[in-house]
Amino acid sequence: MNYIAPRKMTVVSKSGRSVEFEKNVPTYCPPQMHAELIAVGVSPAEEIPEPEDDGSPKEPTLPDERNAALFAAFEKVILRGKRGDFAGTGAPHGAVLAKELGWAAIDNKERDLVWQKFQETKAV
Repeated sequence: MNYIAPRKMTVVSKSGRSVEFEKNVPTYCPPQMHAELIAVGVSPAEEIPEPEDDGSPKEPTLPDERNAALFAAFEKVILRGKRGDFAGTGAPHGAVLAKELGWAAIDNKERDLVWQKFQETKAV
C-alpha cells in the first residue's frame, strides 16, 4: 500500500524495515508497518474502505446494553436446558453465548461477572 508523509522523513519499524519519504509523494510500504506509519503521522495514499454493513447483529459497547443482551442469552440457554451448553462452573459456555448472540467469542471473565449478577437477580 502507498503512504504519503507530510514532510521529508525516514520511518524505521520495530521489525527493522525502513522507508524514506519525500513530502507528499506516494511511497510503497509493507502492510506490517501500517500502525507504526499512522503513529508518526504518515497517512495512506488511498482511503481504506470502511467494512460494509452485512446486517448481522452489532455487538453493543455500553456495559448496560451488553449485560441486558447477555441476560437475555442466559435466559434462552437456561430454557433450552442442554447439558452440553454449560461449563463445570454452571455458567453457559462462551461459544454457546456467542452463537446465541451473534457476536464474536465472549470473554470468560466478562461472562463470569455478568453470570454472577444474573444469578444474584434471580435469587431475589
